[in-house]
Amino acid sequence: MFLSRLREFADTSDATPPMFYTWRNIRWMLELNADGTPAGELVDLAVPDEQARRNGRRELVPNLQRSGTKPQPMLGCDDVKNALGWTDTPRAGQSVAAKDLARAQRCHDDFVAMVEDWAHAEQNDRGAQALHAFLLSGEPDKMSRPPKYASSDLVAFRVDGEFVHLSPGAQHYWAQIALQRKTSGANGLCLVCAQHAQLIDTFPQQVTAGLIPAIGVDPDNRSKNKPQPNPVTPTSINKESMGFELTTQLTHSPICVHCAEGSVAALDLLLRGRDHSRRIGDTALAWWLLNSEPGDIAPIQLVFEPDNAAIDALLADVPNAQAPEPRQLVKAAGTIIDSPRSGRPPGEVDTRVFCAAALSANKTRLILRDWIDVPLPAAQQAVVKWFKHLSVQDPTTGSIRRFSLYRLVLACGRWSRQTNSYLPMGEPAADRPLWAQRDLLTAALHAGPLPPSLGQHLLRRLRADRRLDGQRHALLKLLLARTFHPDREIQVTLDDTDNTPAYLSGRLFAVLESLQYTATRLDNKAKKLNSTLADRYLSAASTSPARVMPELLRGSQAHLKKLRSRNRDGLATHYVKQRDELSGRIKPVPMALGLAEQCAWFNGYADQRNHFFVAAVARGQQQEPDSEVPELPDNPTDTTSN
Repeated sequence: MFLSRLREFADTSDATPPMFYTWRNIRWMLELNADGTPAGELVDLAVPDEQARRNGRRELVPNLQRSGTKPQPMLGCDDVKNALGWTDTPRAGQSVAAKDLARAQRCHDDFVAMVEDWAHAEQNDRGAQALHAFLLSGEPDKMSRPPKYASSDLVAFRVDGEFVHLSPGAQHYWAQIALQRKTSGANGLCLVCAQHAQLIDTFPQQVTAGLIPAIGVDPDNRSKNKPQPNPVTPTSINKESMGFELTTQLTHSPICVHCAEGSVAALDLLLRGRDHSRRIGDTALAWWLLNSEPGDIAPIQLVFEPDNAAIDALLADVPNAQAPEPRQLVKAAGTIIDSPRSGRPPGEVDTRVFCAAALSANKTRLILRDWIDVPLPAAQQAVVKWFKHLSVQDPTTGSIRRFSLYRLVLACGRWSRQTNSYLPMGEPAADRPLWAQRDLLTAALHAGPLPPSLGQHLLRRLRADRRLDGQRHALLKLLLARTFHPDREIQVTLDDTDNTPAYLSGRLFAVLESLQYTATRLDNKAKKLNSTLADRYLSAASTSPARVMPELLRGSQAHLKKLRSRNRDGLATHYVKQRDELSGRIKPVPMALGLAEQCAWFNGYADQRNHFFVAAVARGQQQEPDSEVPELPDNPTDTTSN
């Protein structure tokens, strides 16, 4: 189904390259006259100052997967060794090895022979005739060589301002060459399209190196010892031990030429654009829509780039548009079949399909880690649930905040007090597990639970960093809604109906912390706290509230006394009511909290703090954060850039 859906996308996309062509960087270009004489010297198309053209100009070029030891030239556009017969420039004082010269000459001879056959087959192709005359005249040996080139650099030829390898005659002849190299000549039933067609021995093309990361390797890692990326083949059976009945190639997996070529071309195209792909750790995610209408967008894009207007529209529309069940689809299909006989209008069926594939590479072989093929309404529902479960309240405005998947992954790492930000992706000291990125992505796509190990990691980082901001608050709510309490609705704002001891204990800790802060700042608003409650008791209070809560309640009496001594009786009474109400509702005070209860404790703590700040903003009395306590600021503003 994966290859079939890719073939469908290739057939409907206008951006898919011609058969057996792909996009590559052309480093050198040679302009030819109609009689085959060079119109100048080799032109270097690389622009070192531009990132996109540092290695040359990206153009469509003929491409086939090379295999075996024999030279396999490309038509009209190939590397310098094949097209011109040049070897790499030897080092000073050294000469080119005889075997390298012989190899280059052999490759060049095959290139010349192919161009000669092309010129004979396409008599009216000006580019073929000019390139043929150029090669037969011996001009490649007479040309001056640029000071810096590599035998693997790609070189292209132009006639009358047009690349010779892109002419209609070149595309037609190159398709014939590709079929000769990659097919056995046998016809059979294709497993992908279920049509009787010409079958392939091996896939004609590979996915471009670097588009699919290697499994277990973080592409963001800054180490210099990272393995070099390889081109990736969807299916490769080049050893007898890998094939059924000890056979090689695709003998027992028949795939036709068009499905093999179209699926790889479509996958390569999808992975190149940010509108259809993202990279999450050692996984590349590609998605696409089939049978879509103008204006349709893949809902997964909102997970990576949240747009509040689009999300609000989705939240308003999707609950009323349930994804059709199989029996409903069968019934609708029956009304279509019976419509001519009955005279009644057929039922409407939403045929829009959302497809997504999570991919990794094991050297040169493709690993399909996850596959989704669902109706578009079902994908929209999954995204709606995702944002419902991770939405949090903005403490400064009271509005709803939604975070991108990138920022959630970033919040799984270490918080740096020096830079006042999370350590970047790929930083060895960030303590950001690679599996967390994949688990979050899987939960977003399938609307499924997160592993409890993510909760353990998040709690460890909360206590070590003493940093609870919007992203980590969203992760806590996501864990509670998906993993620990899927049967309960987790509120976005403060939930005063939640009487679980863990949630109430977190709220009570936030009240006592606010009381300490308010009383300490009475003497001098510029005074900074040397040690907050969070600094001293956060770890103990979030794991065993019964051990520290009595001491915290006794300590609050001193802060209340200070408020009353400064004629703040109303404020003191307000804190007493909140403290006594919450402490009275905790029955009993838990001696030890499990993993789920610890997440609920931090959720209650964050909800209560946000409630305080939203109320302060509404009164126009928002307090300024203590600049020397960035780990748990009184105003939990998220300072992390997206």
